[in-house]
Amino acid sequence: MASEFSYDAIHARYGDGIPCPPDYSFPTHVIDRWAREQPDRPAIHWVSHDFKKERIMSYRELADASNKAAKAFQDKGLKKGDRALIQLPRVCEWFVAVLGLWRIGAVASPSTSLLVSKDLKFRAEVAKAKAFIGDHESCGRFEEISSTVGISLIFQVRTDDDGGLGAGRVDFQDALSKVPDGTKCEAPGGHNSTDLVILFFTSGTTGAPKMVLLEAEYLVGHTITGLWYQAKPGTLVLCMADLGWAKGTYGGAGAFSMGATVFLQPPPPGNFTPTHLINALHRYPIETLCAPPTIYRSLVTSSARAYLKKNPLKALRHCVGAGEPLNASVIKEWREITGNLTIRDGWGMSETVIAVGNFEGVEVSSMGKPAPFFQMGIVGHNGEELRDGEEGELAIRTDKGAGSCWIFKGYVKNGKVDKRQKSHGGKTWFCTGDRGMRDADGYYWFVGRDDDVITSSGYRIGPFEVESALKTHPAVVESAAVGSPDLSRGEVVKAFVILSDEYRDKVLGKKDKEKDLILDMQNHFKKMTAPYKVPREIEFVDTLPKTVSGKIRRIELRDLEKQRKADIVKQQKAKL
Repeated sequence: MASEFSYDAIHARYGDGIPCPPDYSFPTHVIDRWAREQPDRPAIHWVSHDFKKERIMSYRELADASNKAAKAFQDKGLKKGDRALIQLPRVCEWFVAVLGLWRIGAVASPSTSLLVSKDLKFRAEVAKAKAFIGDHESCGRFEEISSTVGISLIFQVRTDDDGGLGAGRVDFQDALSKVPDGTKCEAPGGHNSTDLVILFFTSGTTGAPKMVLLEAEYLVGHTITGLWYQAKPGTLVLCMADLGWAKGTYGGAGAFSMGATVFLQPPPPGNFTPTHLINALHRYPIETLCAPPTIYRSLVTSSARAYLKKNPLKALRHCVGAGEPLNASVIKEWREITGNLTIRDGWGMSETVIAVGNFEGVEVSSMGKPAPFFQMGIVGHNGEELRDGEEGELAIRTDKGAGSCWIFKGYVKNGKVDKRQKSHGGKTWFCTGDRGMRDADGYYWFVGRDDDVITSSGYRIGPFEVESALKTHPAVVESAAVGSPDLSRGEVVKAFVILSDEYRDKVLGKKDKEKDLILDMQNHFKKMTAPYKVPREIEFVDTLPKTVSGKIRRIELRDLEKQRKADIVKQQKAKL
């Protein structure tokens, strides 16, 4: 019997697509629906980073609180179309605030907690924001630039780490407490499925972040995200994303769409540790885990394996990966460690919902197949569709199917909207900037961001393929491959590698042993894939530059290599 989360079951359930009412509003059509059908079932299960405090918010409580937030925003002058920046840690109030904004037709612009004042200034100016919502720390950060951007309306959410209410700020919880229970608050003019609801900013892997316009109908598409999560009423879902990332919205909207429960926990002070995540999976009946490749790679290290053996998983049955492609070796190792859990990779962007993925009933391979109702393709420079096996740009068809409604409406660039579309042969495509190919069985394979592809001696080499081959060596925890300038080849493959603890202690700082390990890695690499892809240069590093959403910024490493090679040329000329 086919699973209810398989392609066939999804199409049998929804037919040719999921309808979107013309007056669609996520709070009213999703949250209020579950508040009627299962009022006492948890919508959010919050746990403090030290596991000492818990808070459970039911769907009825979430619906009521978000109505109160809507009234509080309205009373302070916010109205339909106004934009508000949000920078909050993982607290229930993030969802309360966002849903409250949507109820009055206002637009939320989430910001990750890692952003500093200049980042907030950039976003506030580009988004033309009217308000800011944060905790004590982020409000203080924003106030450094608030007068510059002309925003005086600042809501402060009180948290456990609160430092007191700052002067001139609106106490968010106090404002809600003054609104009577049972209050209903919606946009006076009603809602429209084409109303703007979210302004995301891209993670900036190759340049400055771009503002992404998303309308209310986009949120309907997160039903597919929820199905990819295999979520349903009673399922506890943990998405390991800062709420300021697009993936944070994926996690919440996907779970809520299916009536599931969001497990929310702030990270411990300092850097992420796999033991903290294992503790959560050991203590709570979390059934679905969504995490980026970086986290899954940390879970298969020898120290994490040992800790997991002492603290077995309580209820985990389904794992998905997103953010960047996941190495096949990690999927294999995780299956061996857990006994039966397969990580189902998926592909989406700040501009989309899950558009390609490994759904139930399909053999896990590559980044998967098109998500239900999406029409995908690999296109050339002019938008022409390429044949199977040919490398090109990964594209989503926008003149029909899910791509016509479940993706962004464009980037804002110099005051104009750029949809980044190409038309050819009667088809219109959103060109994503990701390189890939489709095989004869309909699976899509990721090559890399367009700017990240390495060209060496005429060969085009995707960094992900290099990194995946390197990951099979026991010394490699994580790596980043880039093109390094070379006079004879144009570029050579250069790999920056983070070593496992065992190898780091034995090798680093010892030139002969480092040289021997590099040679061993290169010989191992040649057994895994074509020799022309072998990294001719390998450098051991402690960290890799990443965006706030955890994606590797290969552009920084490329620029570093360009500068290094330019300096060498200057030194050589100076000696002449």
